[in-house]
Amino acid sequence: MSVPRPDPIAIVIFGASGDLARRKLLPALFHLHVEGLLPERVAVVGVARTAMDDDAWRALAREAADEFCRCEVKDEAWGAFARHLHYEPGGASEPGGLAALRSRLDAVEAEEGTGGRRLFYCATPPLAFGDIVGALGETGLHENAAIVIEKPFGTDLESARALNAVMHRVFREEQVFRIDHYLGKETVQNVLALRFANAMFEPIWNRRYVDHVQLTVAEAIGIEGRGRFYERTGTLRDMVQTHLLQVLTFLAMEPPTAFEARSLVAEKAKVLRSIPPVRPQDVVRGQYRGYRDAPDVASDSSVETFVALRLEIDSWRWAGVPFYLRTGKSMREKRAEATVRFRDVPHRVFESAGVGEVEPNRLTIRIQPDEGITIRFAVQRPGVEFVLDRGTLEFDYGEAFPTPLVEAYEVLLLEAMRGDRTLFTSEEGVERAWEILAPVLEAPPPVHGYEPGTWGPVAADELIAPRSWYVC
Repeated sequence: MSVPRPDPIAIVIFGASGDLARRKLLPALFHLHVEGLLPERVAVVGVARTAMDDDAWRALAREAADEFCRCEVKDEAWGAFARHLHYEPGGASEPGGLAALRSRLDAVEAEEGTGGRRLFYCATPPLAFGDIVGALGETGLHENAAIVIEKPFGTDLESARALNAVMHRVFREEQVFRIDHYLGKETVQNVLALRFANAMFEPIWNRRYVDHVQLTVAEAIGIEGRGRFYERTGTLRDMVQTHLLQVLTFLAMEPPTAFEARSLVAEKAKVLRSIPPVRPQDVVRGQYRGYRDAPDVASDSSVETFVALRLEIDSWRWAGVPFYLRTGKSMREKRAEATVRFRDVPHRVFESAGVGEVEPNRLTIRIQPDEGITIRFAVQRPGVEFVLDRGTLEFDYGEAFPTPLVEAYEVLLLEAMRGDRTLFTSEEGVERAWEILAPVLEAPPPVHGYEPGTWGPVAADELIAPRSWYVC
């Protein structure tokens, strides 16, 4: 089935000379062009304080494509794409605001024939979001437009509510696309396919059969020069409030009535409403040794680079089942995966045969890298004696589908151009996530040191005991 192109549109990227635009947005837009998924009539207008003209920005975009694209950048394809790139220097908080952008955008839209439909992308520091939205409203650029807002959306419940209020003075809720790139990952979306397209899994996806659920998002790298950002944010705000809680909703939600925005957003919101605020004693914060030596980091910083926490979901499906989440920087390896550990068998049939303990079944969804699914179960080891051993069933995306997985930003940009909010977070979802973490933000537990290249502080193992963390 061919995927239809979105309607003509002008895409305006604020922060066009920044890291996000270079690493993700420009390569994603080029990939969509190569796949024939950009609108036939499209304009991509970069806006930043950096002094550049169209040619200079096209050169910067080509450098970004050569470095970060997942496909070969051929001159012919690049030339056809680059002619749609335009640049307007300036910023929303500068004198005159976006008046110059309005004039330039009118001219570009007439030249490209996009018909006046616009998508604004805030690839800027969060502190600039309010200025940009206000300036769009003052100049009337918000009409017939949508806006994409990057994470983190606020720094706590109060700031998230204030930012939502600013948004809604200019944009209706259906015009706001709060992006969390984890929701664009095909392996995250496959959680829904695994659960709701297979009759064998959903009947056992509940408290009767599940002992606990784990979610790990580990990064081998440190903060990589983002000291100033991390000192303001930390892992709890940067990763837990966004990625981990959003993936958790896919693991725990009830079946939606349809795979469309309204149903999915409603079911995700139900999960978040069912999670009681997390107690500080159920949270472990860690900081890797060497973090304080990084540029723009305070020598006595207590900002966390690791978080492990325990939460529960007060619902009929999940009552009494603990969910364990952990994420951190400078850990042993890059890995993102969710594991559902099932309960022990109710009657140990083979105990009389002296086979010993039987390892409980578990299902692991590997989000990245080595994307796939692993199921572990008991089998009889070949031989005269009856001995139980562990067997595995493996599904590997790379082997099953030689076509490379689509990048998350490609999926989300395409959906935003179409106006489909299925894979984006809602106002209620963002604010409820901050409510869940509010007690920890108000009274954060102490920070435990841990060595780079490990799985975090020992206190994280104590949090989950007598259970253990799994790594597929």
